[in-house]
Amino acid sequence: MIIVAVTALILVLVGFSIWKSLAEYRLTITGSEQQTRGYANALKEHADRTLNEADAVLQYVIEQVEEHGGVSQQRGTNLKRLLGSHKHTSPQIASIILVNRQGLLFAHSLDTPVAQADVSDRDYFIHHRDNPVDGSPFLSKPFKSRISGKWRITLSRSILNGKGEFAGVGAVALDLDYFRRFYESLELGDNGKIVMVRKDGVLLLAVPYKESDFASDFKKSHLVRTHLPRSPKGTFHIPRGKALLESSARIVSYDSLDDFPIVAMANMDKDEVLSQWQQDTFIQAVLVALVSVALSLLALSLLRQLKRIEAAYRVQQEQQKEISQSAEAWQSTFNAVENAIWVMDINLHVLRANKATEKIFGKLRDEVIGHKCCEVAHNATLHISGCPFQKMLDTGHRASMQIVHNERWYETTVDPIRNEFGEITGAVHIVSDITDIKEAEEQALESETRMRGLLSAIPDAIFFKDAAGRWLHANNAGRELFNLQQVDYFGKTDLELAEIVPERKDALLSCRQSDQVAWEQQCPMHLEEVITGPDGRELILATSKIPLYKADSSRHGMVVLERDITEQREMEMQLRQAQKMEAIGHLAGGIAHDFNNLLTPILGYAEMVAARLQPGDPLVAKVAGISAAAHKAKDLTQQLLSFGRRQAVATKVFDLNEVIESFYIVLRRTIRESISIKLALDPAGAFVAADRSQMEQVILNLTVNAQDALSGKGIIAIETCKVFMDGENVRLHPGMTDGDYILLAFHDTGCGMNSDVLAHIFEPFFTTKAAGHGTGLGLATVYGIVKQHHGHISVTSREHEGTTFRIYLPAAAEVPLVEAQAPVLAPAKAHDEKTILVVEDNEMVRDMVREMLEGYGYQVLTAADGNRAVEVAFNNRDRIDLLVSDIVMPVMSGPELYEQLLVQIPSLRVVYISGYPMNPSIRSDTLEEEVNYLQKPFTAEALLERVRTVL
Repeated sequence: MIIVAVTALILVLVGFSIWKSLAEYRLTITGSEQQTRGYANALKEHADRTLNEADAVLQYVIEQVEEHGGVSQQRGTNLKRLLGSHKHTSPQIASIILVNRQGLLFAHSLDTPVAQADVSDRDYFIHHRDNPVDGSPFLSKPFKSRISGKWRITLSRSILNGKGEFAGVGAVALDLDYFRRFYESLELGDNGKIVMVRKDGVLLLAVPYKESDFASDFKKSHLVRTHLPRSPKGTFHIPRGKALLESSARIVSYDSLDDFPIVAMANMDKDEVLSQWQQDTFIQAVLVALVSVALSLLALSLLRQLKRIEAAYRVQQEQQKEISQSAEAWQSTFNAVENAIWVMDINLHVLRANKATEKIFGKLRDEVIGHKCCEVAHNATLHISGCPFQKMLDTGHRASMQIVHNERWYETTVDPIRNEFGEITGAVHIVSDITDIKEAEEQALESETRMRGLLSAIPDAIFFKDAAGRWLHANNAGRELFNLQQVDYFGKTDLELAEIVPERKDALLSCRQSDQVAWEQQCPMHLEEVITGPDGRELILATSKIPLYKADSSRHGMVVLERDITEQREMEMQLRQAQKMEAIGHLAGGIAHDFNNLLTPILGYAEMVAARLQPGDPLVAKVAGISAAAHKAKDLTQQLLSFGRRQAVATKVFDLNEVIESFYIVLRRTIRESISIKLALDPAGAFVAADRSQMEQVILNLTVNAQDALSGKGIIAIETCKVFMDGENVRLHPGMTDGDYILLAFHDTGCGMNSDVLAHIFEPFFTTKAAGHGTGLGLATVYGIVKQHHGHISVTSREHEGTTFRIYLPAAAEVPLVEAQAPVLAPAKAHDEKTILVVEDNEMVRDMVREMLEGYGYQVLTAADGNRAVEVAFNNRDRIDLLVSDIVMPVMSGPELYEQLLVQIPSLRVVYISGYPMNPSIRSDTLEEEVNYLQKPFTAEALLERVRTVL
């Protein structure tokens, strides 16, 4: 209760202190807000009064000027005379000035003569010149006077002549020092600030004053952006770092002048306002803490006193209880024990027994006292075999045995009672119920059995060792890894097991060495080990060694986990090979594209030269040789494009079996007669969505490759079947997803390949043939075609055992459709008046196409890029009939250019040319757009035929 009371008192004290601090905080902030509001209102009234006085003087001067002939008739002496007739007491006015319509300050009210000044760049002159009929006064931005060098603001009005035209400006220059001296007398603290701002965000005055303040843009301030649009006056807070003129947090009050577009602001430094509150709060917190500590110490001291009194009282009570109950104390303790306890004489008679005896054996006290223990426990007159009493007599020490009574387990212990001479005169017989212990032992045994079964089911090798490196347990995988299935490994070290299992000696010694490293590092260690497996195959193991320590930091044992990651590493190698082939494919496609650009002018110019040679000219054969070589190079680039998966694909659904059977005659004529071709085709069909011609190329390339592997007689087997790929089969082919595939397999009984050759088998230009026999693109082309069809290819081979290629193509989900007849093209129109725009970034190709088209009577315009083509088309939009454009160009692609030109020339048609096959992005469902594409290199005949077709 004392602790609760003291705690409650401390909590009340702390709560009151916090409440008082918060209340004082609110009062401090509220007082500061009221103070800034009062100052803001006072500033507003003072500014309204001061500016109205100055405006009254200004209006009087302007009236006098207009009555005495206008601005053009005034001089400085006249202005002084006019002012002399109007006595004003306005110390805020530094001078009165007159400015003519050209912006020349020619008259002023100063006593000292000053040269005329050009003020046409001042904002007040510009305002009145541009708004002459605006009858309201205008307050200028602060400026440094060119006459006195002091900071001024002007209050100005327009002066009009008799015709109502702008004649000049009358202005009073207000001395900012007057305002500063007045505002510095206000009490806003050391860091307070007074600010006068135009409502358009122009700073007029700031006290304390810094010249750099005038560069601040108050359009970005909280006042102009947020608060002024809501209310002409108010109070708000600005967080630290958000104010324009000061970096500290501010309490700001503002009030708008009634007659002028000006806002007066008074703001105080929030940290300065709260400084005294912070000091008071700190002192108050310290006092509360000291009082709380004092109360706590007082409560602890009181508690100690009470505990000492209570302890003394308890000792006294216990002593009294012991005195009053000394006769019953031993028996109560005796009966409190849950175990059955007997005191027996040397003849096995029970002299004393506690109450637990009745509970355990179900017999009353009279049925126990004076009877032998065997009568009570076993209902027998003689002691049973293994009686612990007899064992105790024989050994002189405690003896025990376990018995089952009424379906419960009991442990019986007998301890000797000796006299002063050490002779046994009796015994203490204790019967303890150990049923729960027995059940716990059985559960522990069952749990251990389950754990051993779980460990045995885990495919990773797991084993445990003690601190000395002796094996304690290993699961099935661990025993298989080290050939310990038939070995009693328990308690043996790696060195001892290496002698028992010599074939695993190296693996065991390596394991022992890494154990020592893990103990030295004193933390779990993860590494990869390469060992020879039980079957002689090299295994890559991901090994984790986890040292275990006792509470005193001494070594307890080690857990070792070994995971076979050989297959995982092989799959990673396959993935890296696939990525490598992908990169080579991109490189091959890019080279083929550039090569096509080079072949295009070679073929075109060769054809043009041949057309100009007379029959029998000796150059005819040479030009024909150039064309033949270029066509062979063209075929080579097609193979490179096929490998790079950039060859055009005309996908249709068909039965791969039908292609193989119809192509069999071609294969038979191609392959030597000594080689047998066997077909094992799926009778249910092998339907795929693919390019038929490319599938024929795959079949031909793999068959020819198999022939090259056969030196004499042999067999080439071609097989198709539908398979479902999932699980492990999918993981063996990177990128493959679960689903139905058509398997196309080629097997030969040839010489086979070693692992080094297999690693490079699909790379372009890699060949094992002699120089001059083969390009090395056959299998690379197959690889590219398969990948282009979203398929997968694998190869297995061993030297002297033949080779098998397996191609997995996605099975078609639809029945092949009957092909529609191609539409008949309309006859070509005359082209003597047709104009063609040729856009090609390769200069040689561009010039060649131009010469070809001009040679056949077409009018040709050319451009090197899309931007230039747009310009040419704009200047010739009424005469361009056809666009011939490269697809891939810098700045703008061919399709993008065509889209832009269609806006200018809606009837424009297009023929695309490219070193790449047709990009799917420019395909459509119409035959017309399909035929509007021409792949480089092309002949003049092909180009002209395509142009005629489109036109």
